[in-house]
Amino acid sequence: MKKIFLDTETTGLNPGQILQLTYCVCEINKQGLEKVSFAKNFFFSVDYIEPSAQAIHGFNVENLKNLSMGKTFRDAAKEIAKDLKDGIFIAHNVKFDKKFIAAEFERLNSIIWNPKDFFCTMEYFKPIVQAKSKTGRIKNPSLEETLTFLDVNKNSLSNGAKRLFNCDNISFHDARYDVASLVSCYYKAKKLGYNL
Repeated sequence: MKKIFLDTETTGLNPGQILQLTYCVCEINKQGLEKVSFAKNFFFSVDYIEPSAQAIHGFNVENLKNLSMGKTFRDAAKEIAKDLKDGIFIAHNVKFDKKFIAAEFERLNSIIWNPKDFFCTMEYFKPIVQAKSKTGRIKNPSLEETLTFLDVNKNSLSNGAKRLFNCDNISFHDARYDVASLVSCYYKAKKLGYNL
């Protein structure tokens, strides 16, 4: 079954809109190895971004008009639904990304998106990474904390993201970088013997 490693950047915390959607689809090839089949990145034009969200990802309404060439989620919805169909939707905080994608499709009413299953790397790694909050309690690990725990080479991540999405100058909170990080975490953990 295909695995869809996915990340979103959004207009805020509550289902407003997705302004960047990135995913990488991995499937088993003829040799029986899981390999990248394809990767896609979409920017979407939006009317408003909460200042707190903009402070995290750095995108604003004006530069999104250029990056998206004026396209909205509606313009890519059929293609996205087809790509997500029958796969395992994998994200770091899957509830967040699932909630936003569901909200976008609900606004369209007529397009059904139906992954077979969902998997959250944040929930999976919480008891393993044991990242601590300021008060010393175990918290959900960030993607960066998970990368550090698994000793993923961060220099190679940037190069991998650039190759995968044919881009440059990206880092955390650009969904392309975060998807490359997610893929690296997942397969490094499998290599180390974790049962994902």
